[in-house]
Amino acid sequence: MGPWKTIIFAAYALSGHSWAAVVPFIPPADQENNLVAERDLHNANHIFNAIHSSMRQWGSSLNHNGMSFFMAQVPAGTQFYHGTGFQQPVEGMEWLAFEPEHASYFARRLKRPNDTEGSEVKTGDRIQLAPTHDGGMVRQVPVQEANAKRPRYEFEPGWLHTYRTKDALPLLYIDGMSAAKAEVGTLDSQDVLLLNVTRDERHGFWDYERARRLCKLADENWHGKVKGFIRMEAGFEIILCSFVENVDIVSAVRTGPSTPDGDEPDPNDPIRENIMVLIKAISARYDGIGGGRVLLDYNNFVTSYAYDLELFNNGGDLPRLENLSVASLDKVRNDVDAMVTNWEPSDSNTVNWQSIADMVVERYANELQYLVSDMLITPQAFFYELSTVLRVFIDSDNRNSTTEVERCVNQFVPTRINSSASIAGRAIDAVTRRICSSLFAAFDGNVSVSESKANLRSLMTYLDWTTWKKCGDCALDEVCFIPVWPYGAEEDRRHPRCRNATEIGWRQGGWQWSYWI
Repeated sequence: MGPWKTIIFAAYALSGHSWAAVVPFIPPADQENNLVAERDLHNANHIFNAIHSSMRQWGSSLNHNGMSFFMAQVPAGTQFYHGTGFQQPVEGMEWLAFEPEHASYFARRLKRPNDTEGSEVKTGDRIQLAPTHDGGMVRQVPVQEANAKRPRYEFEPGWLHTYRTKDALPLLYIDGMSAAKAEVGTLDSQDVLLLNVTRDERHGFWDYERARRLCKLADENWHGKVKGFIRMEAGFEIILCSFVENVDIVSAVRTGPSTPDGDEPDPNDPIRENIMVLIKAISARYDGIGGGRVLLDYNNFVTSYAYDLELFNNGGDLPRLENLSVASLDKVRNDVDAMVTNWEPSDSNTVNWQSIADMVVERYANELQYLVSDMLITPQAFFYELSTVLRVFIDSDNRNSTTEVERCVNQFVPTRINSSASIAGRAIDAVTRRICSSLFAAFDGNVSVSESKANLRSLMTYLDWTTWKKCGDCALDEVCFIPVWPYGAEEDRRHPRCRNATEIGWRQGGWQWSYWI
């Protein structure tokens, strides 16, 4: 034992803490034995992060290429929003937004001067030729192509609909930024895995056809077991396969310039083009959708990370499915089918593994940053901090490295839960075991502080927690900005920082530097 550790233990004894004997930590004979669960489960760190970031705008924006599918249920009576150019309620398939600010961006009509009924109007991300709202006569072309071929359009105010779910609504949640219409991998889990379509089969902005095929899959293959799909872009949304069957309309209000009572509205209302309104709304959901609006089943989800697939063979930090063979994905595809068809939403044994992942991150995110920082330079300061973290797992009368690591690992999981019974439990166990083993390995006076810090930095690289990329507190007129489709630049993903409305305003145009192109 190094002299500083002896001093630390002696100080605890003098301060009233009961340390019957000063016994050095005994490292495991083979530290790899503590990582058996991790070897048995592919990509435990990525699975942990998928659980932690599920239904959260922040982590799902950074790790935007989602690889996981969760069964989800929305409670009866939950309100959602739909922006459109039409007052009449939707009957067929369309989109619902979780936030009214998100839906309001589609509550408009693009109309050529002097055109009447039958004019092209833009709803969602497609150009629609017809005054219908359930997909009739849809002609989809890329927005850039549309801009080049048609006269300039004028905005007309549309309608913001509010809907309420009739009953509990079963859905399939596709994680990541799965509503981002980009070629960076955000759509792989839908196009490559669920729908098995090639890039050549897609044309322009293909999202309406994508949604139609997803609903056909839900109806024909899954026998209506799910009623739609949860996705995320600049805000969470639902592709609802039938409005008339699943939601009641609450209201339909006309959008347009808004002013204090008595003031004349500004026809060029700048708020309609100020994306800060939307970014502020979705930043409130960085850490969760809130309100119990979505309940996920973490016990039986399917993730491509858990299979023997080469997801990172492009050399980047984000996974792709695009270059994998159809046969290699058949097992994942079949497991998604089985998950949906066998799902019992009333199962009372479901464990909220996200809340357990939260406890792990909340306990160790700041601590790990502190341990590798320049604030702890001397051995005595470094070991003292480690001792405050680890002493609660140590029996000083009977030191046993394996038992101490087990106590550290088991602190977060209720004893009634069998962690090995689910992918979520195994991933959280593997990641927590890696953390605890690394901390105890660093608590060794025979290892230099610089070496221990290097090992802890490697641990942090492995963990790759999205909370470490947050900006900290922003000014009241700012938000911590990251790329959210279709906004943002590469710089915003590498170095998220606080930005005000003026700075963010520059990030809604300029395809030449957009992160998503």
